[in-house]
Amino acid sequence: MNNKLNVSIAVFRIRHYSAFHEFAAHVEGFVAEAANAGSQAVLLPEFLPMGLLWTDADAANVDNAGVAAFYRKVLTPLFDEFKALMSALAGQYDIHIVGATYWHEEQGVGVNSAFVFAPDGTELRQDKLHMTRGEKAIRTTPGDSLLAFEIDGVKCGLLVCYDVQFPELTQYLAAQGIEVLFVPSLTDQRGTWRVWHSAHARALENQMFVCVSTLVGNLGIPRDYPVSCSGQAFVACPIDNRFKIEDGTLARSDFADEGLLHASLDLETLRMSREKGEVRQLTDRRPELYRKLFATL
Repeated sequence: MNNKLNVSIAVFRIRHYSAFHEFAAHVEGFVAEAANAGSQAVLLPEFLPMGLLWTDADAANVDNAGVAAFYRKVLTPLFDEFKALMSALAGQYDIHIVGATYWHEEQGVGVNSAFVFAPDGTELRQDKLHMTRGEKAIRTTPGDSLLAFEIDGVKCGLLVCYDVQFPELTQYLAAQGIEVLFVPSLTDQRGTWRVWHSAHARALENQMFVCVSTLVGNLGIPRDYPVSCSGQAFVACPIDNRFKIEDGTLARSDFADEGLLHASLDLETLRMSREKGEVRQLTDRRPELYRKLFATL
């Protein structure tokens, strides 16, 4: 059982790529920096390849009415190439690539899928479970399963953006024994605060680390209602006498543009917090009471 997990968490700026190789070079820069920093995992944001929409000549003319069809036309054919790239980078740089969600259509259904690409070629997939209004507008279908996985012996979970706002999911993962939750995100300025407060709440309630990566910038698509997103990379942690961090923020990015936040997650302190902290939310829960209360509704 490892006592530390070194992670790099991205703030990734949207670029208008003219070809797939430009996107590949952009991502590789992040992965290489994370590996050079000694990280075992790099967290990349939701809708990571959104800028690939600009590889299509019609991108500037797409309006809100046609954006769902446009996503299907451009992104779905590149899905396998995307997965091959991410798997190759994980192997080349000996690092786990986490998050990096990709919107695609399969068997007639639109899906927003996050991933874990391991250095040994293993690929895990976690589909987003709760759809925002924007995702419903492009006819995205929610997933119906939730996985826990390990990175170098550390039990982890993965929730996509909006999913972190539903505490039941993190409680389920905590029951599976996870200690680190990864959250790739894309949201607007108001939404960044929803993600911020939700991530901190999940870290507090479940006595775990919650790492959040975000996409930033203006996509320019659709032309009449362009996607614009903001935020920062951060790690939320428990608030107690073991961590001695009063606001529950272990680390946060302070750079103005894109970049990586590097953090070392002290799992020995986390385990001590769970066992001997001044508050012990995991052991003090009363699930039988909660079931009894809901049964009266």
